[in-house]
Amino acid sequence: MNLIQSNELIILLKKLMKLIITGGRQADSKLSYFNKEWNNGIEGVIFEYDPKKNLIEEKISYKTPLDNRPIDNYSISFKSGSIHNNKLYVTTLTEILIFDLPEYKLVDKISLNIFNDLHHVIYHEENLFIVITGLDLVVKFSLNEKKIKTFYNCYPEINTWERFDKNKDYRKINTTKPHLSHPNHVSIFQDKVLVTRYKQQDALIFSMEGKVLDKINLNKGIPHDGAIFNESFIYTTVNGNIIEVNKSDFSIKKITDLNFHSKDGRSLGWCRGYQKLDSLNYVGYSRIRPTKFVENIKWLGSKLTDKVKLKMPTRIECYNENYSKIENTIDLENYKMNWVFSILKY
Repeated sequence: MNLIQSNELIILLKKLMKLIITGGRQADSKLSYFNKEWNNGIEGVIFEYDPKKNLIEEKISYKTPLDNRPIDNYSISFKSGSIHNNKLYVTTLTEILIFDLPEYKLVDKISLNIFNDLHHVIYHEENLFIVITGLDLVVKFSLNEKKIKTFYNCYPEINTWERFDKNKDYRKINTTKPHLSHPNHVSIFQDKVLVTRYKQQDALIFSMEGKVLDKINLNKGIPHDGAIFNESFIYTTVNGNIIEVNKSDFSIKKITDLNFHSKDGRSLGWCRGYQKLDSLNYVGYSRIRPTKFVENIKWLGSKLTDKVKLKMPTRIECYNENYSKIENTIDLENYKMNWVFSILKY
């Protein structure tokens, strides 16, 4: 293949590039917006979005079987995932599902007794790195040996197994909240494991062997996603900041506060999910839902008591290169996705 053909192929692939969106669907209810229960996710859903045609197609709807969830008062949703070699890896609260792309054929499922409130999974060198938020833990799971090889304690002040029981089936427990660190997202860089922590507002840096090496203090809100884009890590915070961190020395390069797009002092919603496609920035927002754990939404401040300021739909905003303009809004509520987690490029 010559250089011209190679460039033409790159252009063609860009034209064909799509976004895969993971999230959850809420039960239909006659109750008002603010009186619905916190735990009423009825299924996980995955959409495929074509940016060129501005079209959304539902690809997967999924319900966790009884063997892998509580009997009562349970919630079902897809949370965050990743793509590697035409395979989509995605979490439910208690499972890892692996789909072949572009057919979205389910080829494998992993569910372990310590799985509770899973938030993210990535593939790396025949292993899966899985964020077990319910146990304040990340694990390295060998796909070849079908077992956990390494534990990464995201609240290292206390031994994980002093707080939790390895033999207990946490899939059957609705919630282990309140959490001490609430890890959200995992990334691998230069044989280091980076994990965002909700409570500490940082990214903890581990060696591959599970030793804590350092941390990145983000301190601009509760971090959620974190992934590498060119020379930077891009972190989202739930209160609407995009934080760029220099991957060479982990220093903060730039912080963009997206709240200047807010109208009438409204909350933008729960900001999580980020993807860069060409010169555009896609950012996910989930509507603020009722929660038993008010401390999880204290960052809303005075907006917490103003229902009008909270009622923004679940959506993806497409910003221009420097975030100064919203080029497009994808209202996911129109397609019955009520919370969004991942925006993945495929």
